[in-house]
Amino acid sequence: MTLASPSIFVAVAAYRDRDCVNTIDDLFRKALHPDRIRAGICWQFLSPEDDGVDPLGQWRESCRLTPVYAAQAEGVGWARHRAHALRRGEDYVLQIDSHMRFVDGWDAKLLAMLDECPSDRPILSNYPAAFSPPDRIETHVVSIIHPAGFDQDGVLKQESVGYAPDRLSGRPRPSAFVAAGFLFGDGRWIEEVPYDPFLYFQGEEITLAARLFTSGWDVFSPFDVLAYHDYGQRPDRPRHWNDRRDWHLLNRRSVRRVRHLLGTEESFDPEVLRDIELYGLGTRRSLAEYEAFARVDFRKLEVG
Repeated sequence: MTLASPSIFVAVAAYRDRDCVNTIDDLFRKALHPDRIRAGICWQFLSPEDDGVDPLGQWRESCRLTPVYAAQAEGVGWARHRAHALRRGEDYVLQIDSHMRFVDGWDAKLLAMLDECPSDRPILSNYPAAFSPPDRIETHVVSIIHPAGFDQDGVLKQESVGYAPDRLSGRPRPSAFVAAGFLFGDGRWIEEVPYDPFLYFQGEEITLAARLFTSGWDVFSPFDVLAYHDYGQRPDRPRHWNDRRDWHLLNRRSVRRVRHLLGTEESFDPEVLRDIELYGLGTRRSLAEYEAFARVDFRKLEVG
């Protein structure tokens, strides 16, 4: 049951993203209760190219910022972990990307939808619909995530199918998968399933889904559009691997960590297993139960 005046912490990992300031502005302007929103941004920048870029705009009093030189950044898991550390006890946590837009009243709609989930530990997550900057809506569909086979490294890939909201049942739909760029739930989820800072990029979503499930959290797909994401490749938004020559080393170690955690291939490398006990699977449900629910086999690299 939603609290009387619930607060929401919004965690944002932003890598050299000039659209971050527009995302933050839209986030607060579209909220029904902006006074109850606090945002935490891990702002990764390259000097001097990004000097003077403002990721907060007029909402800086409602934001907390951790600035990081790009040379110190270690990937998406590392950045999201640092963003989560900016939470100060807010009741709910929404994790997003730094190039997004929102529907009016997104905060109230998320809370109401979470209340409709038939679980006492629900998570809402899916891939947002698409927009193009500055504010052109490209699609207004609700995505349902499904597995799409395994990549060359043995890491599960995810895809989605989009549905017009009026084609759905009007109820949250159980899901085995999460979208890391839009994930909402009670703030306990980042306490019980702390974000793994040693995951570079591949496997971020499937490991998080498995860890949430085995920790007793139930994921649901929203039944309406709540946010929009810029899926375009833009020259003014470079990726971490564009700046770090050694990114492939971080990625290789991360992939081996994913394979170990999901039982695909055991590792004995201490670098691969660093602090794995803090970021491993939960104990409320087994990995085998998750595989049956998600209809995947991590050892055989099969989707059923």
